[in-house]
Amino acid sequence: MQTYLSARRSATVYDGITPRTRHFPDATAGVVAAVMLAYLLPARLIFPPLTTLGRPAVMVGLGLLVWWALTRLHPNLVTRGQQPMRWALAGYLVTIGVSYVAGQARGMQVLEANSADRTILMALAGAGVLLAAADGVLTRDRIDHLLRWFCWGSSVMALFALAQFILRIDFTNYLKLPPVLMFQKDLVGFDARGGGGLVRVAGTAGHYIEFSVLMVIGLIVAIHFARFSSSRRNRQIYAALAMIQAGVIPISLSRTGVLALAAAILLFILVWPLRTTFNVLVIGVFLMAFIQVGKPGLLATLRALLLAGDNDPSVQGRLEDYAFVTPFIKERLWLGRGVGTWLPELYQLLDNQWLVTLVTGGVVGVVGLAGLFVVGIVTAGRVRRFATNDRDRDLAAVLAVGIGVAAVTAFTFDALYFSTYLITVHLFLGLAGAMWRVTRAERVNHIGAQ
Repeated sequence: MQTYLSARRSATVYDGITPRTRHFPDATAGVVAAVMLAYLLPARLIFPPLTTLGRPAVMVGLGLLVWWALTRLHPNLVTRGQQPMRWALAGYLVTIGVSYVAGQARGMQVLEANSADRTILMALAGAGVLLAAADGVLTRDRIDHLLRWFCWGSSVMALFALAQFILRIDFTNYLKLPPVLMFQKDLVGFDARGGGGLVRVAGTAGHYIEFSVLMVIGLIVAIHFARFSSSRRNRQIYAALAMIQAGVIPISLSRTGVLALAAAILLFILVWPLRTTFNVLVIGVFLMAFIQVGKPGLLATLRALLLAGDNDPSVQGRLEDYAFVTPFIKERLWLGRGVGTWLPELYQLLDNQWLVTLVTGGVVGVVGLAGLFVVGIVTAGRVRRFATNDRDRDLAAVLAVGIGVAAVTAFTFDALYFSTYLITVHLFLGLAGAMWRVTRAERVNHIGAQ
């Protein structure tokens, strides 16, 4: 239980709490559970009767959706007032539902129908995380508490990946906990790339690209706490965690990770003080030098991948995808073929979530997904604009950049298929809503008290 103190209550203040100190149910523990289960357990570890939906983090996400729905039915538990992320999520879910109906009307094979059902339930699990974070993480301190857990979870994933890369032992094989869980497929394992004995690793993530994106997002959160933690000791701890996560981005041997990192740094340069930018860049140079000494050839391989251009087979395959799917898009332009119905087993693997959304959800589906990302970024941007202190402004920038990185990198893999990515994105969207709610209440209370 979390004790929440509302300094003042009026019809215009969105805090959802009466003007006295009271015990109020808080969803932080549930959201922490979803995040930690997503990051600490291998992505392919499931509860067998539920197949793909049996991943513990997904099950917790669905439970959070039920929790949120029940709080809406109780006058003393509901968090009232405006919440932009609720409307954005509602619009996105409507587009998914319309696409699902369109797929059913078209007629689907059994595999397509099963995948459509799975995609709907995965979307609802993500919605549970978003709504629980936006409406159930009640105070600014609880937001920090949740993000600290997130930072530690992503750091543990980074350490698993580092052990895989150095020792060539996949310790995630020993994470079959509790015993009722089983591996749905073989673990991601190692993938030789670039010669010289280099292998790609993914930690506990479901794919190497997903891993690299998650590490970039975790890195920017760790940097925030390295700057704004209350004690010097904590700032040093989070600085160390940030260096660990930055150090493992190259070992995914993923262009996406490098591009995501570069994009995040460029965006932060626009909002960071000059001294902070200089310190981060200097540490980055030293870290690159350390990597070059510790594993010669790793950075050269990454550079070769980035400069390969159209000569790289994976790039060629992505370009060929557009010609392949064009007839399918033209056939059902507006509502698509049905959410979740594009299966590699039946058609072709598309390493592009936006292209998958266009094929399966049509233009309407793309607008719904884009709207969800855009509203999240705009909401975080408004928090930054009106925040009254540097700590809140920086966290708002972290949330906006994290959402933006997730949206852009979705062009490089079928992102929403991977549950850790899905939970992380919905977490950041939900926390953007939570920050908007908390800072708006504080701002209006402050104005009313004057």
